[in-house]
Amino acid sequence: MLLSDGVSWSQSLVEHLFVGPVWPASILAAIVLSLVIISLLGVFSFDFGIDGPDLDVDTGLDVDPGVDAGVDADAGLDTGADADGHHAGADAMGGFAAATMKAVHLDRVPLMVWLTVFSLFFWVLSYVLWFEFDVRRYPATFLASLMLTVRNGVIAVVLTRFMTTPLHRLLVPPTHYHAHSLVGGIAIVETSSVDDTFGRARYATNAAPLLIDIRTTGQPIPKGTPVRLLRYDADRKVYHVEATEPAVV
Repeated sequence: MLLSDGVSWSQSLVEHLFVGPVWPASILAAIVLSLVIISLLGVFSFDFGIDGPDLDVDTGLDVDPGVDAGVDADAGLDTGADADGHHAGADAMGGFAAATMKAVHLDRVPLMVWLTVFSLFFWVLSYVLWFEFDVRRYPATFLASLMLTVRNGVIAVVLTRFMTTPLHRLLVPPTHYHAHSLVGGIAIVETSSVDDTFGRARYATNAAPLLIDIRTTGQPIPKGTPVRLLRYDADRKVYHVEATEPAVV
């Protein structure tokens, strides 16, 4: 079947879907659409083991007395090394990644739902901007296509973030955790070790875990060890802890 200009419809389709910055968006859209169709058919559930409320992320929360830990966070992170040689660079990177996921709503919104919305925005933006604006200003070269793809991806992430805001609010009800209410609970050491100068732990909630600063006056406690929160130091905003059992391997 030929179009009015003598070009077959399949050739015209390929030329429109796989040109410049449109082809990365088309490939992503095709992959996501395939996964969604397979999931709807019930052949397999592509949730990648990630449920919205159970996604294991943290945002570097320092919980203050009387402050809703699910909403307000102290973004200050120890990014250097302390006097005993503890390097917190990896922890800072993990906190940054978790904060980024929270910012785009991946901490609650299921991955497949988020990807579906993102791929839709990404493809529409790439297609419309290329044929209505970019094609007259940029060549369809690799470098130009890469630059435009990054631009379109950033815009699509922002649009996806706003589009998933209602779902983000509905998936997990507000959870109120106050600094002193955590005392007596159990957390898992997240950093390489904990001593009297450095340490963090994950405190599980029914939403995203809290990442809290902890200290111990006894022997250093290794990563993965369950610890009990003994008391909260409001001045230093840290919890004093003790190990409850050997580290979880």
